[in-house]
Amino acid sequence: MKSSSLILTQGYKYIIAIFIIAIITSLLDFDVVSAILYLLTFFTLFIYRNPNRVIFKNENAILSPVDGKVSAIDIEDGKKIIYCKVTPCDTHIVRSPSDTTIEIKSYKNGLNLNPNSYKASLLNDQIVFKLSNLELKLISGICNPKIDYTEDKNVLQGEPIAVFIDGLAVITVENSIQLDVSIGDKLTAGQSVLFSK
Repeated sequence: MKSSSLILTQGYKYIIAIFIIAIITSLLDFDVVSAILYLLTFFTLFIYRNPNRVIFKNENAILSPVDGKVSAIDIEDGKKIIYCKVTPCDTHIVRSPSDTTIEIKSYKNGLNLNPNSYKASLLNDQIVFKLSNLELKLISGICNPKIDYTEDKNVLQGEPIAVFIDGLAVITVENSIQLDVSIGDKLTAGQSVLFSK
């Protein structure tokens, strides 16, 4: 999962495939189609970008694991649940919120339905990470290919643990925890503080 390149390696095959098809359609004089495919190539480069990010490491804080916008916060069964919408325009590296041991509770291959529908929570591609201070569930969206995740067990705060393009991130914490985020807040992985220890 560790990468210092400007483009995530997970995007190489999509970028190359679209670019090759764009060249072929251009050689066959399908100008409109090739123009659309060239634009799609640039958009795919944007989606799989890997900008340099400074991680604000803090032993006393639990940082956001994802980039996205907080769409809802619920309390259910004695737990606080933060729903965060991740779009193709966000940065897509999921980062460890603290120095922790990762346990993958479940992984399910599935569909790519609208992540806001009830069916998506049952049928979409999804993974559940158990971390020391929270549980993170990623439910893929329409634009998300297979969720790519790390096999590492021990990670430091801010280290990449997955690549997630589009969908819903569901963060579950104890109800007693005082959150530092509210509905409508924009989260930045490895920078925004979810709560303090």
